[in-house]
Amino acid sequence: MIRLTEDQIQAISTTISYNADYGDLSPELVLQYMVATYITPLNQHCDIHSVGLGDCGSGFGWLAFAYLLSGGKSAFLAEPDIKKLEASKKIAEILGVESRCVFSSEKLQDISLPNKSIDVFVSVETLEHVGKANIRPAVENIIRLTKQVIVLTAPNQLFPMVSHDAYVPFSHWLPLAWRHSFCRFLGIQHHEFHHFPFPWHLKPLHRFFAPRSRVLVFGSYRHWLNRYPIYSPYNGGVEKIRPPKLVALYMRIVSIILGRYSFIASPNLASIWIAKNEKVYVPKQDEEIKISGVAAE
Repeated sequence: MIRLTEDQIQAISTTISYNADYGDLSPELVLQYMVATYITPLNQHCDIHSVGLGDCGSGFGWLAFAYLLSGGKSAFLAEPDIKKLEASKKIAEILGVESRCVFSSEKLQDISLPNKSIDVFVSVETLEHVGKANIRPAVENIIRLTKQVIVLTAPNQLFPMVSHDAYVPFSHWLPLAWRHSFCRFLGIQHHEFHHFPFPWHLKPLHRFFAPRSRVLVFGSYRHWLNRYPIYSPYNGGVEKIRPPKLVALYMRIVSIILGRYSFIASPNLASIWIAKNEKVYVPKQDEEIKISGVAAE
């Protein structure tokens, strides 16, 4: 488990304090959340110690830093928000991982690195921010850049309820210009809305990659349940003991029926994709992530 010193926590908290949405996050809890949610399942598909990660739409860099502190080889962080990008550079120095980081302000669809230059490409809640016209080019650029593994999450436009924007069922099915009025009619005040990708926006991935996860980014329903209990540091901080019973039942049924294509009918398109020309990675028995650079438990 990642543990930060009090000095590190204070320095990072000061660095992100300007941000009204995320300035009150606990750095330590965010890093632990990233390990449990993304690094642990990723570790079942590749040896993170020998491959580099690209985190695009990296924000303050939490996922990339969790990857590096867990033993990941290197990280490329792309974040168009210059203020967040500069903050992530400072956080990398505080954590002592700056020598293994490369930073860029390019947008997902515009990243100009050479073909197959990123071993593991991560796009977490980013596709919904690129704009409707750029979803397809962004996916194509992910394909071009990635050598081994793609970790992707984004709200599923096909699902009637998504954990994004106003959290109002069916509102994201309306034209963008109608959503504010619809939500206001229901007594919900929200002003920022996005175009979410449909499952078929991921169709180009099938040319070179195959889905490998069955429940979100997890290899099985059991692996997903084993993630709990977990503390989610977002939205004021929530201790999640277990998933809601109806959600758990739905995810189990979908994973049984659709298997590795369960993302099609899930509220989020979260999935892990493996290059078809890659040998199947077999993790060592009871393999654990080893934490480096900070105190560990």
